[in-house]
Amino acid sequence: MTIEKEYTEGRTTFLSADVDHYSENKKQPSASLPVFYNPRMRLNRDLSVLFLSAYLEKNPIKSMCEPLTGSGVRTLRYLIECSGDFYAKMFDANPLAVETARKNVEHLKLADRAEVMHGDAKLLLLTESRGKRFDFVDVDPFGTPAPYLNAAVQSLSPKGGLLAVTATDMPVLCGVYPKIALRRYGGFSTRAPFTHEIAIRLLNGLIYNIAGLNDCSMEPLVVLSTDHYVRTWVKIEANRTEANLQTSQLGAIHYCIGCMHTESIPVSRTFKAENFDHKKEGCTGPIKIAGPLWNGSLFSDEFLKDTFRIFEKENRDIYHRRVPEILEKMIEELEYTDYPFIDIHALCDLHGLTPPKNQEVMEHLRERGFGVARTHFKSTAIRTNASVKEMASSISELNERRL
Repeated sequence: MTIEKEYTEGRTTFLSADVDHYSENKKQPSASLPVFYNPRMRLNRDLSVLFLSAYLEKNPIKSMCEPLTGSGVRTLRYLIECSGDFYAKMFDANPLAVETARKNVEHLKLADRAEVMHGDAKLLLLTESRGKRFDFVDVDPFGTPAPYLNAAVQSLSPKGGLLAVTATDMPVLCGVYPKIALRRYGGFSTRAPFTHEIAIRLLNGLIYNIAGLNDCSMEPLVVLSTDHYVRTWVKIEANRTEANLQTSQLGAIHYCIGCMHTESIPVSRTFKAENFDHKKEGCTGPIKIAGPLWNGSLFSDEFLKDTFRIFEKENRDIYHRRVPEILEKMIEELEYTDYPFIDIHALCDLHGLTPPKNQEVMEHLRERGFGVARTHFKSTAIRTNASVKEMASSISELNERRL
């Protein structure tokens, strides 16, 4: 028998395995949990509720699916906290998880809107969507989502459906195991100051490729990078013409360790770095290459602003304290995602400079006529249309002012 505990997130109270009991006072989930629930992913779920609420304003849905549901908390929160009367199907291969999720559905009086099924996620995604395709699928696995994506894309409505995907295999996506990244995500990962952006672009690249295999296009709405995972929300639609046009958004990122300059390269030039434009005199590299990956947009301006408007109407106390700052930074940075963000501390280490405060660097760059924004990816980084050479020059000037 599972030892359960009552938890509350947002406006939803539910049962799950007692994390403290099964983690032996480590207060974090482990493999010993009979029903997986990670309290540390509350921020993820808070933002997921807000993003789905924003999506529903212009895209009403009739059905959704969470193929790896665990205790069911994510879908339960969607049903209770998002508008609409959509129906949810929840799958899990763990019979104890199915038992707990069913108990939660009954306790919250959601039996007329939710169904919990025991079985393999990939198989159930395909079979349970044959009669009627899903309008929203949320894939939130422990580790890589790659094995589930083809079934998830095929289970979505061809008229347009929302796909949310989480990846937690960060050593693979962040350059520790680039060959595994190539095998799982179709592109090399690499270690760099902006490695989490590489991670999300590799994930989006894989989703585009799988969508394309199924004659579908992909429209990124928002991405999230925080803590130990990355997550993306994309709209998938059966549209061969648009999918063909989007091939231009695939490519690679060239990054020079010696001068920190980056170049986003279309797929036709992906593995040729002979004309790399270094930004430090005498720099010869070496050059690292990440990809093929998604080099297109990461955020939708309209979608993010809709989300923030919804958040401002809510009781902020029910959400994680980091939610407003993350949303604000996403709105700021969406204009400057043509190139990866620049880590101020890494740039200062390279040039032997003292890192000023982020705000000082941003103000100085604006004085020089550059566009600049914060980024939610990393607290020591910014996005700008200034080159790393111009940014280093600005920091050097700020250092001189202090003397």
